[in-house]
Amino acid sequence: MQLFYDTDKPIRGDFLRRAVLRSDLVPVPLTLEADIRIDAESGPFFAVGRSVHTYANDELEIVKSEVVPSGRVQGATEAAYVRIVAILKPVKDVAFIKPYAIIKRGATLAQIYRAAGATLRGIEGDFSASRYTCLVGEVPSYHISRALQEAGGVVRWRNGRLAFKSLSSLFDQNPVDVVPAGSSETLDSGFRERHEIPAFYSLDAGGGFVFGNRTKTRAIRFQQGASATTLRNMTSCLVVDRVSRFKYAPAIAAGDAMEVQGVGIRAVITAASVFEAGTDGEAPQQYTKLWLGRLER
Repeated sequence: MQLFYDTDKPIRGDFLRRAVLRSDLVPVPLTLEADIRIDAESGPFFAVGRSVHTYANDELEIVKSEVVPSGRVQGATEAAYVRIVAILKPVKDVAFIKPYAIIKRGATLAQIYRAAGATLRGIEGDFSASRYTCLVGEVPSYHISRALQEAGGVVRWRNGRLAFKSLSSLFDQNPVDVVPAGSSETLDSGFRERHEIPAFYSLDAGGGFVFGNRTKTRAIRFQQGASATTLRNMTSCLVVDRVSRFKYAPAIAAGDAMEVQGVGIRAVITAASVFEAGTDGEAPQQYTKLWLGRLER
């Protein structure tokens, strides 16, 4: 895995103890967890607020930094590692609690992100949210997730851009690769889905009931001031039904489509590319773990 600090200085492979680069269909879509060997010169570059760059030139800002002694002495000094957590810098502010309220009506998703402190120029496939509210002391990303649920879609990060994708469009893409039959852990529980994926209802201006998708017996929840379309969107979701330990493929990102042999198209919900150097006696390894899902309406 190629990572860089101080903009263009590569982190040596023998200094990178472990790294997990995770792509998700969430408001902050790219994160990094890494254990990196440091010395007196490189240590300050891995403090909170500094940046790490990926091979694709994505910039991630460090939000947690913990120095961990290794217990090994080289020369007169004890070797140390820094354990960091970093999140995608252009959108990192949406993950922080806000000292002010953000209230929008009819604003685009890009406008909502920028109001929360993001530095995005725009969002591919942007849409307008009927309403958005994040009160003082709350985290904008939670409410962005709600706006995405009401719109029936997700955001993904690819090629340096944030894009909104409807859930159905994820399955209309050409698959980027093939998952061999029998290589995945399968998950299936209709019982759990009925409990955890509710149907929604609301009231119209005249006090009449407005319903979403009621084709299946589910838990039911009230959503104030929502249209029938919004209520149907809110029930639609991606359900993880396969977890696959795949070959090392860091180019695969959340939102891609994969062909599962004998099953069909599945959307990548999370892709975690793992690099382990094997510096503590374990065998070195690198692989990509995929959480794959189908669309439930």
